[in-house]
Amino acid sequence: MKNSKLVYKLFLLCLVFTCGIPASIRAEEYDLTAYLAKVEQNNPDLALAARDLALAKTSVAQARAAFLPGVGVQGGYSRNFTDDMRSTPVASVDGGGPLVYRDVDSNYDNELTLGIGVNQTLFDTGAIANYSRARQGQRIRESSLEVARQNIRRAAQKIYAQTRLTLDVVIIMEASEQFSRETYQSAERKYRAGTATELDLLLAEVDWKRKVTATAEARKNSELALIAFRSLAGIPPSEAITLAGEFGGLPETPESPDLETILAQRPDYRSLVLSRGLSDIERRAALSSFLPTVSASFSYALGGMGNGSSLLGDYDFTSSKLSLSVNVPLFAGGYRLSRVKAAGIEQEKAAIALSQRRRGIESELIELRLRLDEAAQRVESARLIEETAQRAVSLAQSSYANGLTTQLTVAEAVNRLGEARLGLQSAIFEYRSICYDWEFAAGL
Repeated sequence: MKNSKLVYKLFLLCLVFTCGIPASIRAEEYDLTAYLAKVEQNNPDLALAARDLALAKTSVAQARAAFLPGVGVQGGYSRNFTDDMRSTPVASVDGGGPLVYRDVDSNYDNELTLGIGVNQTLFDTGAIANYSRARQGQRIRESSLEVARQNIRRAAQKIYAQTRLTLDVVIIMEASEQFSRETYQSAERKYRAGTATELDLLLAEVDWKRKVTATAEARKNSELALIAFRSLAGIPPSEAITLAGEFGGLPETPESPDLETILAQRPDYRSLVLSRGLSDIERRAALSSFLPTVSASFSYALGGMGNGSSLLGDYDFTSSKLSLSVNVPLFAGGYRLSRVKAAGIEQEKAAIALSQRRRGIESELIELRLRLDEAAQRVESARLIEETAQRAVSLAQSSYANGLTTQLTVAEAVNRLGEARLGLQSAIFEYRSICYDWEFAAGL
């Protein structure tokens, strides 16, 4: 009975332990699509760009308020506790005699007033310019947010590809190290049996130790790549991750759209176009400073006065007024003329920057196309080298099985195959990296 209770407790303990482990060590899987979504969700640079856009929208709302009327209401109540007695002429003696004065209460016990005022700007070129400037600033922020998003996306694609490359390199190096170790162990057994020389044993040992160092370096590089992988996406260092999905195939060679289509799709070029539009707005604002401003206001007030417990009724009044104001600027010491000149210079600078950027994009596309074609050729060459190295390994193994060559020759062929596979993976990564640069440059 006691043993059965002990077995039951051990069973419960094992059940709890096995159920708790997957929750703590379960690795999150990321393919390229999931990783890009994670980066766009958690990247702080994109969050800051989004906040800048939100600020730009509030600036538009503030500038728009200048076109809306301003309305104010004011009310007041006064209680007079003392009478203000003033000597006031109330009559005169018949025949033009002296005036008759009497002390009269000149104030009321209760005074209640209420007023409302409305101010409306009818024409103000400064308000129009501020609103246009705010709207253009919002468009620039929207374009800047897209530029930041595409830059972060391109960096994420490269980091994902680089991380996959480093993990593949670790697999290749571990396999090569394992083969070198087995080769060394075989040479050691043959040396003890007297069928291999000491030189064969030493060469096998050197090759194995060299592979151990190279594998350790490959693991270090993969860990560094994973750190950058987590950092860009805001993934906690404690979270285990697994890179999932097929990633071995090459992306198709992108086509080359015409330059005008590319310029229309690139957000950084669109930002420069919008900046040039902003300089145009500044010039119109400088010219409009010579125009008058027109505003109107309307006010209405009512009040009542009474004595004792009466708030109203003894004396009531109303007042209303409509006014129109025109302000014509005549002379500002040359300030407005200097604004117009400065705005013209800014327009010229914006046009030069836009033209310079256009030429730069055109040169960038030509350079990327050349690099892309070269990278595609390197991938094909690396594939052929890998196939040749694989064939060489097969021939070396066959010759060794027939006693026509040594095991060191097989090891050398396997090493060449490992180098060929590393070269192929590096060529594929380079091709992918240039493809990502091309997608960004073409505004895709």
